[in-house]
Amino acid sequence: MQTGGTVMKSITVKDDASFNELLRASQDEDVLVLRDGRPVAVLIPLDEEERYWYERERDPAFIASIARAREQVKRGQTVSHDELKNELKKRKKR
Repeated sequence: MQTGGTVMKSITVKDDASFNELLRASQDEDVLVLRDGRPVAVLIPLDEEERYWYERERDPAFIASIARAREQVKRGQTVSHDELKNELKKRKKR
């Protein structure tokens, strides 16, 4: 199946399909799971780092920090890379 330029393997699930079959199919690539021709899930292979980021991106505190950062950018409350480096140097000297 092609979705927005991405080719994704798809599997139609029948009531007798085993979970192990689905896991095997998704070991190396994303798999779109269909039931009665409709998408019901996407299985995505994860390593430990990807798992960390998957969990992090769904953490309410992380999501809130991103929203605060976006608001700061809208208000122009930003620092340049050079300003940040200088501030970190000052803190390191203390």
